[in-house]
Amino acid sequence: MLLRFTKMHGLGNDLMVLDLISQHAYIQPQQMRAWSDRRYGVGFRRLALIEVPQHPDVDFSCRMFDHNGAEVDWLASDLCCVARLVADKRLISKAQMRIELRHAVVDVQVHADGSVSVPLERPQLMADRIALPSSFIQQEKQSQWLLDHSFAMLSMSGLHAVFQVADVAQVPMALLVSHLEQQACLPRGTTVSAVQVQDRNNLSAQSWQLGCGAIDSFHHSLCAIAVSAIAQNWVNRQVQVEFADSKTRAWLQSLDNEPHVHFTGSATRVYEGQIRL
Repeated sequence: MLLRFTKMHGLGNDLMVLDLISQHAYIQPQQMRAWSDRRYGVGFRRLALIEVPQHPDVDFSCRMFDHNGAEVDWLASDLCCVARLVADKRLISKAQMRIELRHAVVDVQVHADGSVSVPLERPQLMADRIALPSSFIQQEKQSQWLLDHSFAMLSMSGLHAVFQVADVAQVPMALLVSHLEQQACLPRGTTVSAVQVQDRNNLSAQSWQLGCGAIDSFHHSLCAIAVSAIAQNWVNRQVQVEFADSKTRAWLQSLDNEPHVHFTGSATRVYEGQIRL
């Protein structure tokens, strides 16, 4: 059996997407692992399965898997890719879609320019509960890290430390992260982001994770950066965040009276293919 698939790129991630509404197949984890191989398979970070929903009040179901074949929770980049593909293929003939996901049902909006808006849970500001040691703050006043005094801690699927900098391209992130790890200032797995304010509507950023190194623009770090900048009045309530070392960017809007941050990102259909099942 030949199975049709689509390769998608979105927000620094690449996905293999299978439409299991117009075709039917049962995918085994070992097949996912083989397909994820970039030398002998399709090559992807994540696999999305679009399926018939189990509940009548949703438009379709979507399950996400990593390159090892394990089912995982969704990212905003996943939904941008999946919703864009569903709209392009006219599997659903409306711009507002309700998607059934693992542990959640999410309403997304596909815009005329192909971008997709996704509501995300607002990160919690943690500055009153977690702070860097005063010895670190004093040291940074004359250090080579080029940090501003502005600093915020947020919680969103893990801890996020957000620093304001004058020039994000000049910040030695590898050295800064190594220093933080040696000092044990923050827990392992904390995402550290350096953020430059370009103007009231635009931010540039770099993000690293303690113990892991540089990361791509996952929606958690994008969202934490935007909420931190808005809360400290660096920018307006709708802001574009761009990662300095890539072409990845997203718009985020945060309003005081809403429990969600509105995330808008783009996705690109790279190619269509078939693979033998």
